[in-house]
Amino acid sequence: MSEKKVLVIDDEDFIRELVKDFLELDEVECLGAETREAALQLISEQNFNLILLDRNLGNIKAEEFITQIRDILPKVPIVILTGDPNCGEKYLEETGANGIVYKPFQVNEFMDSVNKFLEI
Repeated sequence: MSEKKVLVIDDEDFIRELVKDFLELDEVECLGAETREAALQLISEQNFNLILLDRNLGNIKAEEFITQIRDILPKVPIVILTGDPNCGEKYLEETGANGIVYKPFQVNEFMDSVNKFLEI
């Protein structure tokens, strides 16, 4: 495995496993969290090179959660995972996220987006 580590925060098992499979193809270590609480625990214990965050994670708004993440890891890039095609640059500015990956995604498109932030 490379020295790169990604945290994927999504309440759907399928998405977490799919992202993990994609990243492991490039030998990137990937951990997953289903809830905000589990994610904050991992973030407080480990360093990550990238965080992939589901826009709709239970009852918490992405911008509120991003603020909590930034309190612990202020410089880590955060990429929003969403199926909403209306999310764009304005949404990024409002939330403080660094990028967006739209669901459903294909492996090449997904990895191109992720690799920009991992600098692979």
